[in-house]
Amino acid sequence: MISKSSLRVIARRILGRRGVFLLRNVLSEISFGLGFYSGPLSEGREFGVSAIVCTYNEEDWVVPALLSARDLVDEYVVVDSSTDRTPELINELREEEGLNIRMTRIPPGDLARARMTAIKNARYSWILNLDADFVYFDWSPKYIRGFIEGLDRRRYYLLYWPLILLCGDLKHMCKEAYHVEHWLFTYSSKLTYKYLYVDGTPFEHLIAPVYLYKALMIVKPMGLHLTSVRKPLKLAYKHIWYLYRDEFQKWSRAGGDPVELARKKALELYGTDNLEEVGRRIISEQVSKLPEYKGEYPSILLKYLNYS
Repeated sequence: MISKSSLRVIARRILGRRGVFLLRNVLSEISFGLGFYSGPLSEGREFGVSAIVCTYNEEDWVVPALLSARDLVDEYVVVDSSTDRTPELINELREEEGLNIRMTRIPPGDLARARMTAIKNARYSWILNLDADFVYFDWSPKYIRGFIEGLDRRRYYLLYWPLILLCGDLKHMCKEAYHVEHWLFTYSSKLTYKYLYVDGTPFEHLIAPVYLYKALMIVKPMGLHLTSVRKPLKLAYKHIWYLYRDEFQKWSRAGGDPVELARKKALELYGTDNLEEVGRRIISEQVSKLPEYKGEYPSILLKYLNYS
């Protein structure tokens, strides 16, 4: 028997994003028109935006990422599993910049669990999925805030927009130029994150009831996703973790050291367990094959343009 998760993946592949949007919006319009649900006002959350930030050793970009969204969000709900200075940097932001940040610490290895913990701890009616390598353009937080303030507060929404993907360094775009997801959505107690397997690889995915949520798209890119712009050591770890994320989750649950597993996999893949060397190889190979980025930068990133 095919699972519901598998059916979701199959439907997405057959219909594509536009087809899924159309199906979702038709069903949500019917449900709303017939009064099948009571709406976000019944969830007991004040109008506003809670940024959920799930961090694991994100000291590279967590500061500009959080600061770039300050004109959009009312609070930051951080779930951290780091072993580096990430929580220290976040606490400094709270004290020095006056950001409304609440942080919970959990063991690493289960991103779906981390996202659900953050959503449950959030206080406001809108949830912004803010990764610690998303940096918004100067103008986009106020634009997004104005957009949602004009929507019907009786409805549930999934709000999509593109982020421009940068790879290797801040001056090169990835081959796949954009990352589009439902970065902002209204809270519902029926929301959940689950792992869906795509080509054998597990990805945490937001499961939002089709009959509740209307999907909306902002076409213009709202910021940059610094997906592989890291110091070499961090990049190597992230790259290997991404390739073997299912194995890393099992390893971490069993109490294993993730860095030890990363070194083991690096030796298998690259012939060395020196993650610094592996990271430099990855950056050099990436940049040599990528197009130059000639678009705008958030002002908060200008001082990092020679970052390496």
